[in-house]
Amino acid sequence: MSDSNNKVVVDSVSANIVDKHSQDKAILVGVFPYENSSYSQNLELVVKPDVGYPVKIQLPYSGYDMQLFCGDFTNDGKDEIMVRGSFGGSGGFEIGVIYKFDKNEIREIFNQNDISKNNSCSAKFKDNYKVHVNCGEKKYSINLATRPKDYLQLAYDDEGKVLPGVEAYVDAPNALFPIKDVDNSYYELLIQQRIVGVVNADTLGIIQTLCNFLDNKFHVVTKGLYFTLDSDNKEN
Repeated sequence: MSDSNNKVVVDSVSANIVDKHSQDKAILVGVFPYENSSYSQNLELVVKPDVGYPVKIQLPYSGYDMQLFCGDFTNDGKDEIMVRGSFGGSGGFEIGVIYKFDKNEIREIFNQNDISKNNSCSAKFKDNYKVHVNCGEKKYSINLATRPKDYLQLAYDDEGKVLPGVEAYVDAPNALFPIKDVDNSYYELLIQQRIVGVVNADTLGIIQTLCNFLDNKFHVVTKGLYFTLDSDNKEN
């Protein structure tokens, strides 16, 4: 274990954070408590303006491979700051938080938990080897009938009825990608969530949600379900 009080620069990015034409710097500082590990904690986000004094906030996150991305998400000509990383563990959950510098303050406008609040999705095993997925107004059905018999026996009895206690679910985001269409002057966020079956490693499909933050508000632009190759499917 390394010195737990030795804060270092984890990542830094130059961008137009304070003003459209300013040359500012976003700096992520923290502690690497373990040698030969990318895990960092006690993180602080510092904005060093082109003119003026640095502004910083303590972040309520710690994780692996923590990094910064700067881009204009709100289409106001200024760059927001995205803090990215991974919580680690078998779920592979990602950290994705967007901060805006406004009136000499660093303000959070999005974090990875907002997708569940604003775009709730659920999954459920149904009789006759089906999984129903509800995602807002979208409804999907995944056909598991082509799966091997030994797999189906984990979730169904011999008559195709769902076994007691067997549940499917939609996981927390495992990928958050800032993307920019060639016709847009702003960035959008592509969020990916797994549909999990009988065990955590059983990925039945992937929900992808494209969202933006125009007017400083969370908006879902499109969403869709991508299926694994061994599942028949349909969308309603």
